[in-house]
Amino acid sequence: MSTPRRTQQERRETTIGLLVEATIATIAESGYAKASLGAICERSGVSRGGLFRHFDSRQDLMVAAAAEVAARHFASVEERIKESLTVLEAIHLLRERHRAIDNVVWFELMVAARTDPELRERLKDTTKRFLDQIVVVARRVLGAEMFDDDEFALLVNTLEHTFDGETIRRELAPDPAAEDRRVELMAEFVEFLVERRSTSSP
Repeated sequence: MSTPRRTQQERRETTIGLLVEATIATIAESGYAKASLGAICERSGVSRGGLFRHFDSRQDLMVAAAAEVAARHFASVEERIKESLTVLEAIHLLRERHRAIDNVVWFELMVAARTDPELRERLKDTTKRFLDQIVVVARRVLGAEMFDDDEFALLVNTLEHTFDGETIRRELAPDPAAEDRRVELMAEFVEFLVERRSTSSP
């Protein structure tokens, strides 16, 4: 029995998938600066001509890679928070995702965007959508109902920023004991806020 021929759209999606996957892997392995189109094409098995049929520039490819990393991050968190988690479990999950290898791409792109105004502008929408999605999913964590929307978004973003810094710093000065205690303290603080609001509610 012969294998059905793939449609043009299926071939297009496969090629884009190979290029985006190769971009993520190359940035994670070698860094943003060394993620050249040549290196990406070699890893993906797609020619330069094939790449430019789908992406107008290297930056277009980087933005697509950022969107894919955000989607994977969100999908992983969504899968794990299908049922209500405790505060401590949720914070452990958040840190785990920040340390995931594909999340390195976020850090590389954030650093690159600091001195690249066009990249910074193009990543704004992806970043905002990603953070908004995380806040929505985090609402499933036990005790989240005690916070209003603005306050809860600020709390989640503060935890995100903490783990951004920790993930980068631990490459130079790892301190597992302090890192574990940090998670415990963060959970204790959030639980304190939840309890305080529950006792002060009319």
